[in-house]
Amino acid sequence: MMKELLFNIIRKCHFNISIYTAEIFERRCQEEIIRSDEDKSSFVYLEFDFKTIQDMFKTEEQNELFWEVFMEALSKNRRGSDIIGFLENNTGLGMLLLDSKIEGWNRVRGRIEQIAMTKDFGAASLILINAVRPIVYPACIQEPATAEAASAAI
Repeated sequence: MMKELLFNIIRKCHFNISIYTAEIFERRCQEEIIRSDEDKSSFVYLEFDFKTIQDMFKTEEQNELFWEVFMEALSKNRRGSDIIGFLENNTGLGMLLLDSKIEGWNRVRGRIEQIAMTKDFGAASLILINAVRPIVYPACIQEPATAEAASAAI
């Protein structure tokens, strides 16, 4: 159902956004981990869980407005290197902000909030703060020596 809603928003608003299937998105995530390791670069991984976000709204109209704001922000401000895809079983959207750190997420979040404010939809900020947990790779991975030292200290 959410998949159809997103495609309807993209079509209705003429947004130039492509969303990978879950299988292709998962493959792109794996490729990006390899590339990031080889290049010593970083990226931000984001998940937007449809049920979690929908449960935070009182009405279906608010949920639809959130996704319209989200898609508009991505359409207007997305870098060509950012990747968007469905999560496994189409339970949400995943996003990779390539060659970014947490500042990349802060920039995307700010753009979404800016569009939301033009629509008098301040609830979008609460959703982004409470429902989205950005993961910065490789900072999320502990070095083996660090893990061993932490275990020894306990």
